[in-house]
Amino acid sequence: MYKPVFCICQDIGQTAAIVNNLKMAGFSNTEISLLFPDNATLPSRQQNADEKVDAAENDSYGLEWTSKIDSLDIPGVGRFIAAGPIMVELCRTPEKDQVADLIAALIGVGIPAHEAKHYQEKIKAGRTLIAVNTATAETRDTANTIFQQAEAEDISSSEEVTLTV
Repeated sequence: MYKPVFCICQDIGQTAAIVNNLKMAGFSNTEISLLFPDNATLPSRQQNADEKVDAAENDSYGLEWTSKIDSLDIPGVGRFIAAGPIMVELCRTPEKDQVADLIAALIGVGIPAHEAKHYQEKIKAGRTLIAVNTATAETRDTANTIFQQAEAEDISSSEEVTLTV
């Protein structure tokens, strides 16, 4: 069982700072989810196919683990980039590379149904969702503090969720 804590980031710089701080606080890649429109930019996506991505450049954003990111098409909503546990929910569809319902996926990672539509609209508008799976009150406090210090928006948490991987 875990209790997710989530927030909305304004841009990729704020996202990278929060992810880096979460990693430094001991959160693993399997506890951190990201979701944002495919039109947002990551350093590795800005390179031409012929160019090599310098590891130091990726590290400057704190997103060196972005190789685990995937791009998915959500019919009627658009193309999105996702990483972490949210990928499990987004991939629960019979069609490869498509997601039937973004709101259902958000609910699946623990966002309450009454908040999922609000978060969907923020994500569609170009913002990034970060969700962190926390197992204790201490880790929830740590994630909340990191979100607050970075001035993230819409910081919230939900009831305990059973992990289904």
